[in-house]
Amino acid sequence: MSKKRRSVVRRSNEPQNIGSPLTTPLSSSVVYTYSDVDQLKAVYEKQAEGFTYARYGNPNAAVLADKISWMEDAQGGVMTASGMSALSAVFMGILDAGDRIASATQLYGQSLKMTSQILPRLGFKNTLFDASDPDTFTDAIQANTKIILAEIVSNPMLRVTDFPALTKVAKDVGALLVIDNTFTTPTGFNPLDHGADMVMHSVTKMLSGHSDLTLGYIGTNNQDLLDKLDETVSTLGLNASPYNCWLAERGLHTFDLRLKQAQDNAGRLSRLLSEHPKVSAVHYPGLSTHPDHTLAKELLNGGFGTMVSFVLKGGYENLNTFLKAAENIPYGPTLGDVATMMIVPAVSSHRELDRSERLKLGIEDNLIRVSVGIESFEIIRDDFLEALDAA
Repeated sequence: MSKKRRSVVRRSNEPQNIGSPLTTPLSSSVVYTYSDVDQLKAVYEKQAEGFTYARYGNPNAAVLADKISWMEDAQGGVMTASGMSALSAVFMGILDAGDRIASATQLYGQSLKMTSQILPRLGFKNTLFDASDPDTFTDAIQANTKIILAEIVSNPMLRVTDFPALTKVAKDVGALLVIDNTFTTPTGFNPLDHGADMVMHSVTKMLSGHSDLTLGYIGTNNQDLLDKLDETVSTLGLNASPYNCWLAERGLHTFDLRLKQAQDNAGRLSRLLSEHPKVSAVHYPGLSTHPDHTLAKELLNGGFGTMVSFVLKGGYENLNTFLKAAENIPYGPTLGDVATMMIVPAVSSHRELDRSERLKLGIEDNLIRVSVGIESFEIIRDDFLEALDAA
């Protein structure tokens, strides 16, 4: 009997194994094959579970979305290529021509750019409100507002959204409330449990925790919204990389431990900075001097986050002197890493705002945002004191 001809070009089946892998396997395949037309048709029509083409989803994204959805008490969620692509999926998947949105003035700079510049150019009218001041809600959020966007703890001033008041207004006008929970994390607050319609994350940040991937997540308890989001992500090509999802799942396993340590360090750093003569202001919800401290205690499950912002006395040259003296603390535009990092929002996250607009938000030229890491606090303390002495 002749041997069946083979080719190394042809794919091989996975080896049989009565055991199961302990860790989630990385599934990098772009496509999934089926034995006949009926099988593939059943998957496309959602009559059977399965994957078809990577743009429509992949196993690693499904595993990660399920874990974050569990953390956020969401019925389901969708992974995207970045936090901004998650936000894009919301607007492109939900809005119709001529719809109106309302967004908080205190948002990540690129989110603010999207709502205030890009979406209006596409025909969607945007009005701004101060999420910590309910008196501004009524004028900005009107009967024809379709989507409201806010952060629970804002970037970079760490103001706290008056969530009970905001959810009431959203319900009164029938608008969908979308919360960016990146700074707060699911441990600090679960927006869907308190009246939000959608919750999003830049998974790039605290959830993954190692600055080695970009990912976004958007979750909801509304199946119709979930279907729209899923369709938008696949149609517009906003899908997440399997490798990045695999990395993020691994990072998520240590999230609770990282958050606990970093949050403790942030509280201690905020108190250290607030007592230093070269610092003119410290923004941290855990300080009794913070304007939203009482609200933060009510909303944030006893924790106040891992971010601290402060204003260094002196001019621009003094700012550079401080940053150079803090040579062991990386200066770069991200947050949520295991290591402590710093940025100056005026020239990074909010660089595209006019100076007058930044100052109205409280973002001074010498404002420094610190993403506090999990190092020993003594190391963080010594680095900051040394840099402050040099400034």
